[in-house]
Amino acid sequence: MCNTTSILPALEAMKPGDHYCGLFRSDADQRHITVDFVRLGMERHEKMLYLVHLQTAERLRATLIDAGIDVDALVASGQLVVQAAKDVYLIDGVFDPRMMIAMLGRETTSAIEAGYAALRVTGEMSWALEGDPGTERLVEYEALLNDFYATGAKTYSICQYDQRRFDAELLLDVLHTHPRVLLDTEGIDNSSMYYVPPQAFLAADRNGGILETRLANLTGATASAPA
Repeated sequence: MCNTTSILPALEAMKPGDHYCGLFRSDADQRHITVDFVRLGMERHEKMLYLVHLQTAERLRATLIDAGIDVDALVASGQLVVQAAKDVYLIDGVFDPRMMIAMLGRETTSAIEAGYAALRVTGEMSWALEGDPGTERLVEYEALLNDFYATGAKTYSICQYDQRRFDAELLLDVLHTHPRVLLDTEGIDNSSMYYVPPQAFLAADRNGGILETRLANLTGATASAPA
């Protein structure tokens, strides 16, 4: 069995409505996210949807087995569903953010009706680098997810971004669209740092919306600073 470093302090604080990006720079850090994500889902009796891409389903299974998790039993019971990311994100070969969010709503309802406490989702986002139709709307999707989670839906997610594959421009927008961040294996509250609410991020003048949010954050930080 492998000696896995736990990031449970970060993941234990996760609750329905949370939207994390998991930024990692090594395969080992991705494995830590994987193991603790599934382990906590087991303990909390939550339905888990894991969307793989560069990490195959077979590799994910080996990682979980190596960590002492009975992955075959989880899959057989239906508590853990492992699917290829493109099979889920690309509907009829096209990525449509609103259709994807509608699917998450249906999956959440199904999980709750089946007796699970919540739906937890994690997806490897590297599929979006392959140029399929609609992938240019990725950050729109990430922004809109925050409105979905704000409805009180009993679901939450970690969007996994491999920093070795994504460019700095897109990763900046990833920071703008996620209130919470797993940076390598450290959990960080990003809600008053780089996060930009959907209405500002999706404004016609995106840079203007980002600037106004940053200035508001600075004003708040200044007001709360000791004299």
